[in-house]
Amino acid sequence: MKENTLDVLFYLFDNYSDVDDVSQSRDVLQGYLKEAGFPRTRISRAFDWLESLADDNVIYLSEPKTKSIRHFSKYEMRWLDKESQDYMLSLTHSGVLSPEMFERTIDRVLSLGDKEFDISRLKWVILMLLLNQPDTEAEYVWMDDVALGEEEPVYH
Repeated sequence: MKENTLDVLFYLFDNYSDVDDVSQSRDVLQGYLKEAGFPRTRISRAFDWLESLADDNVIYLSEPKTKSIRHFSKYEMRWLDKESQDYMLSLTHSGVLSPEMFERTIDRVLSLGDKEFDISRLKWVILMLLLNQPDTEAEYVWMDDVALGEEEPVYH
């Protein structure tokens, strides 16, 4: 059984990426997803998650000091393994993820509640976030090259 939200999203993008406005086609796409065997609750959650990507509400953060250290909470560590945590921190240190995008990424990962979450799924979430935020084109291109090319990033 297809049980997690990311599976719904992956299926949606693999099979219906040519749909221009998902919000206008939501009912039709939901029908296709139900026929494919996805539970109604996961389908609804996937669409809600997609719509949240374009949320332009600002996450207000104090600009971190140079020697600041971001610790993951126990709850965050439940969903983000050590490899994913290290990857996010390396993207932040290299300037690909701003502190705000770092926090948005964690928020989007936690909202998925995906028990099978791993670094490949994290890369996809980050790509989706960067794609849907203004002024992140360079970061998106960099991530797209690294994430989809499966190359190891080079940090200077």
